[in-house]
Amino acid sequence: MRRVRIVLPSVLTLVLTVVLAACSSATQTGSLKVKVSGLPSGVSAAVSVAGPGGYSHTVSATTTLSNLAPGTYTVTVTPASNGNGIVATLYDGSASSSSASVAANATATTTVSYAVRPGTGHLWIPLYGGSLEAQSLPSSNLAASGAASPDVTLATSTNEAEVVAFDGSGNLWVGDYGGYVYRYDAADLGSSSATPSVTIDATAYSSEPYGMAFDSAGDLWISDYSNYQLYMLEPSQLTSTGSPTPTVTISDNGSGSLSGPGGIAFDGSGALWVADYDNDSVVKFTPSQLAATGNPTPAVTLSGTTGLSEPNTVTFDSNGNMWVSNDTPNNVVRFDASQIATSGSPTPSATIGSSSLGGGPVGLAFDASGNLWVADYNSSDLREFKNPGALTGSSTPAAEVTITAAGNTDYPLIAFDPPASNLPIQTP
Repeated sequence: MRRVRIVLPSVLTLVLTVVLAACSSATQTGSLKVKVSGLPSGVSAAVSVAGPGGYSHTVSATTTLSNLAPGTYTVTVTPASNGNGIVATLYDGSASSSSASVAANATATTTVSYAVRPGTGHLWIPLYGGSLEAQSLPSSNLAASGAASPDVTLATSTNEAEVVAFDGSGNLWVGDYGGYVYRYDAADLGSSSATPSVTIDATAYSSEPYGMAFDSAGDLWISDYSNYQLYMLEPSQLTSTGSPTPTVTISDNGSGSLSGPGGIAFDGSGALWVADYDNDSVVKFTPSQLAATGNPTPAVTLSGTTGLSEPNTVTFDSNGNMWVSNDTPNNVVRFDASQIATSGSPTPSATIGSSSLGGGPVGLAFDASGNLWVADYNSSDLREFKNPGALTGSSTPAAEVTITAAGNTDYPLIAFDPPASNLPIQTP
């Protein structure tokens, strides 16, 4: 009879080895605690965490992310908002570090701190037609139709103001017909007695600032209607009163694509769009074309009497669609993002007809809820059109709210402070 030898220790060793290996593998993970501070109750953070193996997670409040593979995780913070409304309160955030190192069996920590972005929570309007500069309308006065009741009116200029814009610090910039540009500090905007902290004297090369916009680097771009040009002042030139020479000037002396530059706006890619009043067109200059002084051919030119006739202003909605106010037909048109990728004469995807407006639409601005506000210089009123993205073809929607002017105010270009956070615009 043959005996079979069974070696139990070897089997036991194999089993123990497998178990230990499994346990070892199971413990090779770590955790990352994201601590969020500075936001009031009801406001969600906007923090993205990305790491090894395609890991991606969005954090809206203090939390600990578990079972993370060891490695480096990138932490990206974007602005938070208190929700919809006419003018939202925005919160800018920053992380204690842009990356976190996660080790096995350990918990790493990164802190995200939010603070209120400077801003009055008002709609600001340049006062064209007198010696005043600008006035603000609190959002509470924009909720229902009626006469405007401005709470702040700035009156320090001897020239007619044309355009207002805000920089990333919440400072108000006002351009007037005399060729001057003024900065009012954010901290002073609650008082009608505020005076400019900086005065830019551009009279040597500019006489009619029409449009103003900041790019992502904090450069101030200004269109000059009478001198057929765009010019740029970099941040270092905006800190003190003086007569700085523009760092970049784009001009064709009125013989080409800038024969009457009006309102301007940056899109999400950093390209600058210009409404050219005299050419019945809107043109686009890419970031590389704006890098140096010259006379570049626009990357895109939209033209044609179908949708563009003496355009005043251009702006973008949250979907990247472009809206333009036209003077001659007294209407506002929308071109979808796909229609503005190349040059041509597209038919607007939507038109707000003249009977919906007051006869002279100029300023355009989107509020925090995505509603479109139109400033009219003939009737001196503001009109709100809700859910404008749903419009198709030519229509005459009724304005949900109409704000009538108080005093001598021919509403031209307007700006919310702060601007809506979901717009594809550049924020310095």
